[in-house]
Amino acid sequence: MKILILEDSPTKLNKLLEVIAEIDETIEPKLCKVFHDLVTEVNRDTYDLVIADLKVPLYGDNNEEVDVSDRLLDCIRDTDCQNFKTPVIAVTKYDNLAEDNFRALNRCDINVITYDSTNDNWKQPFRSKIQSCFPKKLYDFIIVCALEKEADAYHEAGYNLGKRFISDGITCRRIDINSQEGLIITPPRMGLVNSAILSARAIDLFKPKLICMSGICAGIEGKANIYDVIIPEICHQHDAGKWTNDGFIPELYDVPLVHVTQITIDKIIKEGDFISTLKENITLRRNEFPPDSDLLNFEVYLAPASSGSAVVADNDILENIKVQHRKKTAFEMESYALYEAARQSLESPIFFSAKAVVDNGNSHKGDEYHRVAAILSAKTIYEIISRGIAEL
Repeated sequence: MKILILEDSPTKLNKLLEVIAEIDETIEPKLCKVFHDLVTEVNRDTYDLVIADLKVPLYGDNNEEVDVSDRLLDCIRDTDCQNFKTPVIAVTKYDNLAEDNFRALNRCDINVITYDSTNDNWKQPFRSKIQSCFPKKLYDFIIVCALEKEADAYHEAGYNLGKRFISDGITCRRIDINSQEGLIITPPRMGLVNSAILSARAIDLFKPKLICMSGICAGIEGKANIYDVIIPEICHQHDAGKWTNDGFIPELYDVPLVHVTQITIDKIIKEGDFISTLKENITLRRNEFPPDSDLLNFEVYLAPASSGSAVVADNDILENIKVQHRKKTAFEMESYALYEAARQSLESPIFFSAKAVVDNGNSHKGDEYHRVAAILSAKTIYEIISRGIAEL
């Protein structure tokens, strides 16, 4: 955050700086002691906040303090000024001066705070105003994980994953890929509703160029094997529709990948070293080997998939899902929500999902493949971003 301060009193300046340091100790404000220096700065650089005393010397060779209220308005609220829209706090210890200029300053969105060295009543409004002026941190990409273990997989894969923090009510962890800054975010619960809300809010708040999802999924038996990583080229909600006396009648609303996104991903995942890169440094435990195999074999490919609001562990429900699209390969609980949130967003981010298969959605479910599948999915996302998908 860039702050410009106009203040000639060392004692008062130290008090202001103490409050700023309490908010964020990394902030290093630009300091001006005379009005002429402030005029130079606001026309040379753009700031997130300006803090100004209303009675200061005009020039460096004159220590006489004068009321600069009108000059401040003329300078900083001039439409040609770089800081025309920058928030301004006027902090003065002169009550009469504050009262006389309050209306004029307030009309121009300059907040007046009366400073008093004998008490701390001024600190809370001063602190609140500074906090409200913090610029929103934007990110190049967002990765959504429905489960914490899916987010933890990035750390286990060897990537530098930051500590958890809360931003605007969203649980976040920082991750950088090459020169791109990103976040891994997780909802309070898994499922379509929470993922839709989280994805939509993240797009609006962080304005990413790319939003994607990693994690685990179920595969259609005979079309997908354990550890295969499925990227939905088209995704729908398999439990949307109508229950009748004749059973469930699905109503499918498909969201396909944008064509240029699809062909770029297809090119990336078919690069000769892509699969071998994903396999690097993954050691399977005894119970993590797929059926009838003592090797880590898998494919990464684009295929139709779907999402639903409930975990599927029933053969009859599975058969209902399988007949909805003859080429459907995988299903899970969240990707459609992210696809639809991105499709409807005015920000129009690039979007895709990549999840690894851990079961076939039948009654024989377990979690022995979850760890490796989550790592493979995380590494797939990382490599696709690293190899340029966000540069479209």
